[in-house]
Amino acid sequence: MIMILLKPRQDGPLTKDSRGLLPPPGYPATIISINITLLIVETMARLHFSALSDRGIREINNDAFCAEKTGKYYVFGVAEGLTDAAMEGTASALAISCLRETAKKYQYSPGEILDIAVRESEARISLSMEKSPGHGKDSTHLSACIADDTLECAILDTGEGNASLISEDGILAPREYLPPHKPGGSGSPRGKFGKEERRGVMISHTLGEPRILTETDFVSLNLTNRFLLLSSGGLQDFVKKGRIADIVLENGENVDASCEFLLEEALSAGSEQTITLVLVHGHLHEK
Repeated sequence: MIMILLKPRQDGPLTKDSRGLLPPPGYPATIISINITLLIVETMARLHFSALSDRGIREINNDAFCAEKTGKYYVFGVAEGLTDAAMEGTASALAISCLRETAKKYQYSPGEILDIAVRESEARISLSMEKSPGHGKDSTHLSACIADDTLECAILDTGEGNASLISEDGILAPREYLPPHKPGGSGSPRGKFGKEERRGVMISHTLGEPRILTETDFVSLNLTNRFLLLSSGGLQDFVKKGRIADIVLENGENVDASCEFLLEEALSAGSEQTITLVLVHGHLHEK
């Protein structure tokens, strides 16, 4: 079952661009909500996910997100637009576009695909800036996940607080669960990365600040009986983690309701940023 809910606050056209179903650049007044339930019969696993984006008190929404199956993989991502209105969310759109395209193109492990997607997004954002030097710096914070049909996944957790895992044990950052995934591998055209090569990989625009991705930024785990929340600062900076966990666990598989409640919590808390979130829940299907 796939249900896409578009809730305009006032009349206006919607367009489908590289960021998915989004309002045209500069359009101020639309909440975008996606709710999807997928039954993976072969593995008897069930995957629920929902996505929602709201401009809050901002004039426009420069965030981009995805929550969908692309090729053989499930692709989840939130790219927070950090630039002014004139940039129209170019960096965030490129980051999400790269996630989709890489998952569709390659059939490596989720971790290898995610690593390639992040590097490609950095390259495209840098090239876009070179072509438009007068626009200034365009940047985005990216949190992302690639999952397969068995619910094995790789999560980009950069320590910014944009990614959280929620279960009965509480709410934790992905890197607090398991040892980090090593993104390189023999099946990937990138191979394993030595210190000198890794030192040159600057994800300065994709993550919004000059830094180098390390192995601890990539975490591999199984989503069975866990919720994964990817969000922008409009949520995580204004709603306490304990409250987020309470809302998600109380609503359980009704991830759409959780997204709506989390949005309202952020707005009630005085969020001054755009609020974009993707909530994913995986569990074994009972016959």
